[in-house]
Amino acid sequence: MVFFLSLSPVLVIFVLVVFFRLDVFKLAVISFLYTATVAFLFFSTSLKVLALASLDGVLTTLPLLLVVYTGILISHFLLDKGSLQRLTATFSQGIQGGFRKALLISAGFGNFFEGAGVIAEPVVAPMLYSAGISPTGSAVLSILGYAGLMHLALAGVIVTVLANVTSLPPQGLAMYLAVLSFPATFFLYLAVPFFIGESRVLAKNLALIFALSLVITLFAYLTVRFVGFSISAMTGGLAGMTFLFFLYRVKPVITWDRFKDVVPFFFIFLCLASVNLVPSVNALFARDLAFQVRAIPVHAITFRPLASAYLYLFAAFLIAYRLFAEEGDRVGNYLRVSFQKAVKPLVSMALFGAMGSIIAFSGFTGDFSSLVASHNMAHSLAQGLIRSTGPFYPLFAPLLGWMGTFLTGYGVASIMLFGKLQIATADMLGVSRTLLAASLTVGASVGSISSPFKIAIASPLCNAVGREGEILRKSIPIGIAVSLLVGMCSYGIGYFVR
Repeated sequence: MVFFLSLSPVLVIFVLVVFFRLDVFKLAVISFLYTATVAFLFFSTSLKVLALASLDGVLTTLPLLLVVYTGILISHFLLDKGSLQRLTATFSQGIQGGFRKALLISAGFGNFFEGAGVIAEPVVAPMLYSAGISPTGSAVLSILGYAGLMHLALAGVIVTVLANVTSLPPQGLAMYLAVLSFPATFFLYLAVPFFIGESRVLAKNLALIFALSLVITLFAYLTVRFVGFSISAMTGGLAGMTFLFFLYRVKPVITWDRFKDVVPFFFIFLCLASVNLVPSVNALFARDLAFQVRAIPVHAITFRPLASAYLYLFAAFLIAYRLFAEEGDRVGNYLRVSFQKAVKPLVSMALFGAMGSIIAFSGFTGDFSSLVASHNMAHSLAQGLIRSTGPFYPLFAPLLGWMGTFLTGYGVASIMLFGKLQIATADMLGVSRTLLAASLTVGASVGSISSPFKIAIASPLCNAVGREGEILRKSIPIGIAVSLLVGMCSYGIGYFVR
């Protein structure tokens, strides 16, 4: 019963999406209220803990809320001025068909930006939409393109967090993550035709999907092995773009007018790559100029304004405004219209963030000095899955990672919820600790395509607001299926590394 109750938020979201077809705002409100009620009635969580955990979730989500708003702001302006349409046409010139363009933008640009620490959706979703992909297809492909490699993205921060949580060597973890990236990426890319309404092209393009997945993940693996994991996803994305340009003999011609369209994005990339990859800049912006706040005593929330994407997205908007503004344009008008577009998705994301914190901190005493493990929803969910599957648990470890991201919206949150449990479980089952932790993490990355939180980020950037339920009805089954397929691959690898 405890396991079922801890699993019930997943089931409630699934039922609301599949059978009631709710938009993401209604879904967030009902899911948050349901989770809080279950935590209060069945997991002995006081109203004080619920309130503080909710505040913690909102504050934790705040940097992403700012990224979404500034991403909507710049994409709205650039679409209004035709800049994104020109930019997309420049880089996809000579590539025929929506499927091939979708691969180039979602797989190539998605991995490149996400790998550099630039949150991909604010850039990739409007680019896909400008390339003629449907609003729903643009929303999900802006996530799907990098989801199979996300565990190596964000300048290696996920590998670092996983190493800290599990006390395992980061290089060993990164190697396993790179190996498991291939099946995750390949299986996800098989779904691309399905999401753009061109399922008939899948059979003709199996070899292309296999080759592209192999190129991206192979270059990521080689980068991990010989250079370092912090730039491996970015290298994989660049390799994917180069491969497709070479395959289709595309040579993008960038004139001065087209170069102006690139400037805002080049600025974003240059700033965030410098923050993440230049040690002295990273030390100053990400460490020395950071500050912390605490809604609850056991969780410090760190804000890094000069190391976060929202500051540079807003600066890029000002640069774009300077380049493209016409007589009669006003910054205030764009700020207001963008906020009107963003308000419901922002509230939805804040509620999903609060829900994730309630799951993480359920069962704590009022002063957060102690935790009753059996009253913690995340612990009960993980333990129930382990007991239910027994020696076959490694098959389902990616699914547990998927559930964590599905509920919280964050792959990192999934790792923090379930990472430590993988060590004890690996020892109990006699399997590789590193492989099991990596398997969980890949599932957490795959969970991004099924996360209402992530979909809420992408949908307002490509005119898909109100269609989130339609997206999730397709992406949830695919996310579950890919997680289980990755689990099968991981289980097979386990026989050779016992």
